[in-house]
Amino acid sequence: MRAIPVLVAVLLASAAVSGALAVPDRGESAASIGGGSATSAVPFTPAETETAAATEGPEATTMATINGTAPIRVLSLDANGSVASDIDVVTVDAGTATGFGANASAARIETIALRERITSANDSDERQIRILDGLNEVDKDVVTLHSRHREAIAAYHAGEISGKEFLVELARIRATAAVLEERVLMLDRLADDTDDLALDDSRVFPVVYDLRTFDGPVRSRAAAALDGEPGASTRVYVATTETGIVLSTVADGQFVREAFRSDLRQRDDTSIDEETAQNVTARSYPEVWAATGGSVAGQGSGGTFLFDLAYPNGTLTAFVGGGTERVFMEQQRVDLAAVSTGEAVTRTLDLTLTVNRTFPGGPLRVAVTDPQTGEPVDAVVKIGREGGESTDVGTTGADGVLWTVSPSDEFVVTVVEVGSTEVSTRSVTPTEPVTVADAFESPGGPNATDSGE
Repeated sequence: MRAIPVLVAVLLASAAVSGALAVPDRGESAASIGGGSATSAVPFTPAETETAAATEGPEATTMATINGTAPIRVLSLDANGSVASDIDVVTVDAGTATGFGANASAARIETIALRERITSANDSDERQIRILDGLNEVDKDVVTLHSRHREAIAAYHAGEISGKEFLVELARIRATAAVLEERVLMLDRLADDTDDLALDDSRVFPVVYDLRTFDGPVRSRAAAALDGEPGASTRVYVATTETGIVLSTVADGQFVREAFRSDLRQRDDTSIDEETAQNVTARSYPEVWAATGGSVAGQGSGGTFLFDLAYPNGTLTAFVGGGTERVFMEQQRVDLAAVSTGEAVTRTLDLTLTVNRTFPGGPLRVAVTDPQTGEPVDAVVKIGREGGESTDVGTTGADGVLWTVSPSDEFVVTVVEVGSTEVSTRSVTPTEPVTVADAFESPGGPNATDSGE
């Protein structure tokens, strides 16, 4: 496919920004937004549980839905791999933001210098050589980015770097990839204006779509926070295996999630075509596919196709790879208003605390009310491990509701009324997600083909 929207390179400002980047150690379950304090999670005692009204079971889930009924499927990490996970907060850091700006500016300067070398060539032959040399250098840079990406995943998974450092490196890789895409498209335009030179689409666009796998809505949000964009600070759920990443957050009234699995991708394979990739997408996300009307054109070239699926309550971008013929990357945005809260787990002490459970990294709803009047209560919400420390994740506000992302293991939610000592706590166990693999394992799904599982 020749027509392709140009990804605008996100070059982060080099000006220093005031503030501090506050991120917990990997052993912590959450960090505060804007520097909240840490407290000890309050364990339950038999006396306390007498006042608890808890309904816990398979039905007690928080589920993002399409048209209020069908669940949203997610690309999960390899079930056979060990998972390292945490929830970190990306906030403003002057030194980090300056580094982003310097790296992006250097890459942009290199692109400008390359364009000037090409346009100042003495003749058409020399111009062709410089264009092709430029493309070859981009190829090398892409290989380097993939290496950095693998190394960052491995380092976080092994506990060698913190969640903050991992997110910073992903944001840097993303910024470099955006500049390289801009450079490839520039070289393509210059080739069109050069005598006796026309670059084949198979030379240009596989590189473009490869570079887009380094982007994502959560990485974008993290980069904005690190760059000092007002209001961009956010809690980010981070989970990895040795070959995969899941990042999720809640921002601007949406649950935002991205997942990447290199074990479901063969970069050098070019055997997939658009129809096959379309069938894979339809089977992987049958509910979303049906909500779109069942006909979505793909963008792609070579071994990668991507499909942008828009439905009433959100958007989904699926990357399908050749060889495995599976979705290897997804990017999702779901309106929180479309998240069905289902059955809740509830506890009443001084306050009534209601938590709608969700899968690890999923959209977690916390509601606080006055047990006497039922009126919403503005309370500080703290999340931590049973018997460990809890940290502030925000306040419920005037409507008594806070949306955040769930830790991966059993955790304790503690709420304290703002300006008071009224408190309640609740132990919560995450649920299991509805996954892309579930669609492949269900016989007779949409456009059913051999799953390759």
